[in-house]
Formats: sequence, C-alpha cells, structure tokens
Amino acid sequence: MRKLRLLMLLVTAMVLMSLTVYADGSDISQTDIDEGIAFCKEYPVALQVDGENIDADVTPVIIKERTLIPARAVFESMGATVDWNEDARLVEVTMGSSEVQLTIDSNTAFVNGAQTTMEVPAMIIDERTLIPVRFVAESLDCGIDWNGDTRTVMITAPETQEKTAIDSVIIQDKSDHYRIVIQGSGAIENYNSFAYEDPERFGVDIKGAALAMEDNSIAADNDILSEVRFSQFDEETVRVVVDLEKKIAGKVSYSSEDNCVYIDFEKDQAENYEELGDVTADGLDVVDWRATEKLVIIDPGHGGVDSGSQGKIDGVVVLNERDINLDVATRLNRMLKAAGVSTYILRETDTTITLYERPTLANAANGDLYVSIHNNSSVNSSANGVEVYYNSKATECDYGLYSKDLAEAVQANMVEALGLFDRGAKSEPAYAVLNKTQMPAIIIEGAFLSNAANLSLMQTDEFREQYALATAKAIIQTLNESVENQ
Repeated sequence: MRKLRLLMLLVTAMVLMSLTVYADGSDISQTDIDEGIAFCKEYPVALQVDGENIDADVTPVIIKERTLIPARAVFESMGATVDWNEDARLVEVTMGSSEVQLTIDSNTAFVNGAQTTMEVPAMIIDERTLIPVRFVAESLDCGIDWNGDTRTVMITAPETQEKTAIDSVIIQDKSDHYRIVIQGSGAIENYNSFAYEDPERFGVDIKGAALAMEDNSIAADNDILSEVRFSQFDEETVRVVVDLEKKIAGKVSYSSEDNCVYIDFEKDQAENYEELGDVTADGLDVVDWRATEKLVIIDPGHGGVDSGSQGKIDGVVVLNERDINLDVATRLNRMLKAAGVSTYILRETDTTITLYERPTLANAANGDLYVSIHNNSSVNSSANGVEVYYNSKATECDYGLYSKDLAEAVQANMVEALGLFDRGAKSEPAYAVLNKTQMPAIIIEGAFLSNAANLSLMQTDEFREQYALATAKAIIQTLNESVENQ
C-alpha cells in the first residue's frame, strides 16, 4: 500500500509539474517523446472544458514536464477556430480577438503578432497535432487548473464581454465631406466594411454590439447620401447601411477614444472617380469603386543608414537596395493612385525607418493591405529570380483580402512581366513585417543584386517600371476580386 501511495504521489507530481514553468530549453529527443507517450498511456490525463469532459481521440502527452493536448478537441469545443497551414506547418488558434500561431517543432510562437518562446513546441505525434496546453490556454485568456485526484487538466473559457451599446447614429455635414458618426456606450472593438451596387450602398458591421435605439433610419438630403439605416443584424452585430446616390466608398475610422466609428464620404470623390475612365495610361484597369476605400500600404524596404543589400561589379558598389526599392515603390504608388487605389507610402525619400516601426506605422494608418518592396541577395552568386513571401493570418477574413492570394498574383505577374526564374510564393510567418502587421501583408523580392545577370537587369529603367506595373496589376486584381461577390 505504501509503495502504491508513493507511486500515485509521483504520478501526481509529474503531471503538476507539466503545468508549471519549465525553462530547460533543451532539444526534444525521440526518447523524450516515446517516454512521454508511454507514461501517459499508463497514467492517462483527462481533459475538461468548463466542467464538461472532453473525449479526445488522441491521448495527451507529457514531454519535458509540459502537457501537450490535441488542438481541435479542446479549443473548438470552446468556440475557437483552429486552422492548419500544411505548407508552413503552422497551427493557428483564434478565439475572439486573441490569436496564437505555433509552428511544428519550433519553440518560437506568435501571440497576437508578438513573438515569444515556448519551452516545448507543438508537435505531430502519430499523425496528430498536439500543442502545449498551458501556453495556448493562457495566451487565449482562458483559465487553467489541475485536479490531482482525477489527474484532469481543467480549462475554462474567457468570460464573455458585455456588448457595446450603439446609442446614436448621426450625419454631419463638413466642409469637404459628409460624416456618419456611430456612437457606442464604450469602446468599439471591431468592424467590417462592405459595399454593394444595384443599388449602390456602403456599410459597416459593428462586432460585439447591441442596438440601443428605437429609430432605425435617418433621412439624408444631399447629392451623395439618400438614407442611413441601422439594425441588429445578428446577436453580436449591429449593421449600418448608407444608401448612396453615387458610386462612392466611405473611409472608415475610429475616434481617438475608440467609442465611435466614423464613415467619411468626400464630396468630390465620386466626380474624381468618374474622370478616371476604365483604363489608366499605364494600361491598368481602374479599381472597382467598392474597393477604393481599401488602403494599400507601400513600404520601400531599407533606407537611410540601412542600405540593404548591395550590387557590386569588381568589388565596387554600383547599386544599393534601398535606392531601387524606393524607385520601384514610388512608381507603384503613382500607378495605383492613377487607378483610383487609396495608398500610403511609408517613405518618399532616403530616410531611415526601423524594422519594427514599419508595422507600427502601417497599423496606425489602418491599412487594408501591406506591400513591402525589396530585392534579394545571396552568398551564392548563381541564385537568381523573383519570390514573394506572405503570412496567412486568421484575421484576414475581416479584411476580405488574403495575403496568399496577393502573393501568388504578384509572383505570377512578376514572372510573366520580367521573365525571371520563378522561385515561388512562400509562407514565412517569422518575418516581423508579416506577423506584426494587422492587415494581410507580403514581401516582394524582385531579383538578386548578387547575381550578375539580375544586377544588370535591375539597373535598367524597364526593370523598375515592369516591377511596379506587375505589382500594381496584381494589387488591383486582388482588390477587385475581393468585392466581386458583394
């Protein structure tokens, strides 16, 4: 009996340790995995969510004193979304406004875009994905505890936040625009915008909100707006729809206190859009009017004290990456504006912007797409061609735009326009400008400064113009496709 009690105490202690901080950081061996599987088969760990037992088809495993559990069985039962990216071997768990990204066999994770380190990575064991339970649960603001008597991991879902009451919707007539002000009783956390035609309408869905008004519409008496309507679209969403007299998309923004959403309609925007025609002087299609409110952030890589890669001939620098990046980005900005696209370029001169300032500036501007212009280099002088990096985020559905789609469109257009070797569109969640930007984001690597043939091409005006034109074509294509089914 005494030996049995000692054994039970040992088992309990080992499972409790699996829910405490472990800071060894040593590599995981196959022996560690085999021993963890064997131990948990003999002394199984149960799972419970909000007091209900979870029947998982995969037994939890204790490895390096950390408990790994099947991702879907637990977190989908709490209403979270669990996505698997096969190409990147990436698990994304999203609950409410929280997102955790785990790469298989990597100790690096991203929590709401911020990089952090885990003691034990997510793993694939017996063809099933297992993730570290305490790390993910706490990252999603869940409660987690341990019942030593039943050897049960107990997880509790985050408390449901009270809905923000929408208690006022008004129209303001400004000197150069009309503004719809949607007032909340507290902070408005999230919204989606949309536009429809036949008849023309523009609107926003306010998430986590409840309509606290008896009226459901406001009449407008001007040449752009005819009426503003609002309703409780579903249990979690207040919908505000603006009926339009002209094809004009609103610009949506938050108030400084985040308790108001503004929709601004510039008084001369409709006339300016009509003057664009159907095709620009560069041969680009004009963007669909419903996508004109989507803001494209253009980021010329490097700059100032950061020269980026350098192209050399006989040891002499003939081209700095920062310079060609700015040249291409400036051309791209001009082309997109001529096609009716809303843009914001992070630098227009040879100035320094740090790596982490770039996503901060893009997020502050409330961008909808982020496009980083770069060119490549390698210690291998034979490396050549074009490639595009992207990072699929769970929140991309809120934008109606997807980084993978844009990356593949840019890659295809660049290869066709420049005739370069096709290195492909690649998922890379570790890059800071891709994981710290809130919006869908890509990095374009145009060609290699370290390759003699590529460098010769990059020094020409034709290369830079075609680089910008191919990118602009892909961006407009992606924007137009995002509104086709509205």
